[in-house]
Amino acid sequence: MSLTPKQKEVVEATKGHYVVLAGPGCGKTHTITEKILYIFEKETIPEPYGLLAVTFTDAAARIMRAKLRSKGFEQWDRVWVGTFHSFGRYILGCYGSDIGIQEDFEIIELDKRNLVLEQLIKKYAIDFNRSDIESLFDRLKREGVYPEQGDGYLLPNTREAYEEYNQILRKENLLDFGDLVALAVQLLQESDFVKRLYTRFFRYVIVDEFQDTDKQQLEMIRLLAEPAIGSTIVGDDDQSIFGWRGALRENVYKIKELLGSTEIVLGQNFRSDEVIVEAAAKVIGFDPDPNRRDKDIEPVSKERGHLYRREFNDPEEEAKYVVKWINNTLNNMVDDPGDIAIIARTHYRAEWIIQEMDRIGIPWFDRSRLNFQESWETTLGLAIIKLAHNPSSSLFLHRVLAAVEEGGLAFRLGDEDALDEALRIRDKLNISEKLEFDPKRVHKILDAAGVNEIIQNASAGISDARRRITNLKKMMKDISLEAKKHDIDLRHVIDRFLGHGAIQIISGHQSKGGEFDIVFFIGLEDDVLPDYRTHNSGEKLAEERRIFYVGLTRARKAAYLTSVAHRPIRGWVKNARPSRFIGHIPDEYFSEVTL
Repeated sequence: MSLTPKQKEVVEATKGHYVVLAGPGCGKTHTITEKILYIFEKETIPEPYGLLAVTFTDAAARIMRAKLRSKGFEQWDRVWVGTFHSFGRYILGCYGSDIGIQEDFEIIELDKRNLVLEQLIKKYAIDFNRSDIESLFDRLKREGVYPEQGDGYLLPNTREAYEEYNQILRKENLLDFGDLVALAVQLLQESDFVKRLYTRFFRYVIVDEFQDTDKQQLEMIRLLAEPAIGSTIVGDDDQSIFGWRGALRENVYKIKELLGSTEIVLGQNFRSDEVIVEAAAKVIGFDPDPNRRDKDIEPVSKERGHLYRREFNDPEEEAKYVVKWINNTLNNMVDDPGDIAIIARTHYRAEWIIQEMDRIGIPWFDRSRLNFQESWETTLGLAIIKLAHNPSSSLFLHRVLAAVEEGGLAFRLGDEDALDEALRIRDKLNISEKLEFDPKRVHKILDAAGVNEIIQNASAGISDARRRITNLKKMMKDISLEAKKHDIDLRHVIDRFLGHGAIQIISGHQSKGGEFDIVFFIGLEDDVLPDYRTHNSGEKLAEERRIFYVGLTRARKAAYLTSVAHRPIRGWVKNARPSRFIGHIPDEYFSEVTL
């Protein structure tokens, strides 16, 4: 894949600081990968110094590592790729004692944390439930608030509970996930040695999805990037949809000001056909924020594409027509049902469609019901199960190899070549006694491949290994439940988990980062999207608009936007009207529904 002029500008901009505003489908991962390769090819960073690449999710970090390996990159001792939390854990594990943190700390397990919070609520008679107090404590750490460090505004009993919570963690040498970033920032602020060490080594800083960062993550990047040779901060204020977990859209503008950055806009959409791009631009153009940067997104595709809208009487009628459209699409437009997504702002609205798909036999997969978190151990586990089905398959071996590469496991397991580790896994499967390819016995396949041992050796401590093994067990349970629910074999279950062979049912937030040939965005009533609680809040309403924008821009070829006039709510029926966001799109953009 060649570079566009704007992508080339980003790649070659190596001296100084840059903020890259990257619209949907603009090829930012490709651009970032090429930039890292270019920096080392041109020796922008003098040996033996390195580059820090921070992503927002484990999956994004795995993809970046895999793309670099596929391009022949070998200077792994000079590149650190990972999430904010994994970087925080890394530096605290090296020099945490400079701020009173023992370097052999562990992360508190969820069950233990829940128990501690329940006890504190009872002890201090706090008028919150556990979920509320958990959210409050997480928010305090995102803001860098600790006992006697900015907590004066809290109610006395809440302040005392928060103080004791942190005392319990320190006494047992535990941290929670909020600590990993907040304390890493404190370490960089208070230890001249640590700041000098890391800013001297990381001479270039790259960050992706900066619109999803919170206050402490902004400060971490400022501290690391300010003295560097240069930085590239990639984000899209139009795709900031995680305000509920502390993301600050304005960080995209703040980092530009703090670093004195030059702005570059990636405005070519390689994903969607013309009408999708044009309609999305109309929707996001209603954003009233004066700081918003208009990106003038242009489609690379010369196909017009299709956009449909339809209001139905009720969800039952909506379901019947949506499933008719899906069935027609499967017969005429797409080969793999996994190329079709149903996006629902509220999950219960998908139930009618699920029932209708069951009635006529259309396969579906509801990603929102998965109990496990996608991470390197689950990616590796799924790849190994596929390989166990046919150990002689070079394709399935390559998938295991890709999983090893994406997880950076070869380096963690002793700096071996990733292919060696993949071949070792295949050899273990080959010499094992006959493995049953049974959804209920997936654990035997993973045990034969030595996955638990891999996790233990590649994890950052005992609690991290335990958490990843528990996550893998949740995945195995989900596999068994999916097979039983749909009466399908293990091969088809794994395909579904990998996004193939079934209609994908996702939320607006889950759709971020995905792309599909056809998107059905259902339940688009004005009290659903936007949510009725956001109507009187300009900021919250703007985020609801961005959720709609993100969902719409997942479509490559066609998007169907549906709503109902009468919506059932807890035993009664509410009159409804189509989402105001649909009204942002000019009538002439819509095609006539022919079915």
